[in-house]
Amino acid sequence: MSNHLYTPDAPCSYDLHLHTCWSYDALASVDTCFAQARRRGLRLISITDHHVFDNLGEVLAAADRYPDVGFILGAELTVHTSIGAVDLVCHGFAPESAETLKDVWDAYHEWQRRRGATFAEGMRRLGYDYSDADWKALLESYRPAKTLAAQGMTHVKNCVQAAYFAQRGFIPSRDAVSDLYQRLSQVVDLPHYPAVEFVRPRLRQEGVMVSIAHPAGYFQGADRRRMEALFEEIGFDGVECSHPSVRLDLTQGYRAFCEARGLYSSGGTDCHEDAELVDWLGRHHGRDEWLDEFLERAGERVRGGGAA
Repeated sequence: MSNHLYTPDAPCSYDLHLHTCWSYDALASVDTCFAQARRRGLRLISITDHHVFDNLGEVLAAADRYPDVGFILGAELTVHTSIGAVDLVCHGFAPESAETLKDVWDAYHEWQRRRGATFAEGMRRLGYDYSDADWKALLESYRPAKTLAAQGMTHVKNCVQAAYFAQRGFIPSRDAVSDLYQRLSQVVDLPHYPAVEFVRPRLRQEGVMVSIAHPAGYFQGADRRRMEALFEEIGFDGVECSHPSVRLDLTQGYRAFCEARGLYSSGGTDCHEDAELVDWLGRHHGRDEWLDEFLERAGERVRGGGAA
């Protein structure tokens, strides 16, 4: 993975941040997550697809095929805050959360569809020949039909979009896509993610454990005032101290913050494709004792024999 800053020789015993094709920007299969976890002897995994819980049926079916693999139901939910978008890795949903949190899932489905539609409209306002049919074909070029049936026409993965726009001659190269996005933001108002004031209380009501994801950018490195301010605003329960984008010195600083605040520490590789799972699953610098602390908090929300 291009965003890895390190390559640990041996995998950690858990990976709590994984994506599958149910995420708008990922291609990995649920089955590969479980199969690779078994192959590497991981104690616990969590599939944390972006903004959705649509993977539930496949995750539970895979768990039946791999009863020795410990797992906890998860999702990565991005919320709008005072500093803009912040990603939260959330663990400990129940299967019933598909219904009890339906208002949350509906809000994210609607956001994804509005984000895609607003982007397409912005492209047309800039004078580009980018129809809804083009947008649909681009999604269908990499997204399985089952995901589009469940989620509708979502926004498009950035690298796929950049390659397509370069091919169509909308931009001179993929590297120029950021300038295109800047111009587009001047002609349309892209919708904000669901607000933290809406999402966080609903997760708290359901007993879901919330950690701030890959926090180096959000924390401005390790700015203690920024860390404290986001803690007060979001009320997260933990920090993803170990992630491919987090330097080891920051990992240690975030762990100290967790200890001082009574938060749990988590770690994950953020894999998005099957090949990444084969190469990187569990290869982060999280400590095994963090998992023991996590398991104590998670209790019966952890399923599967591999977590025992």
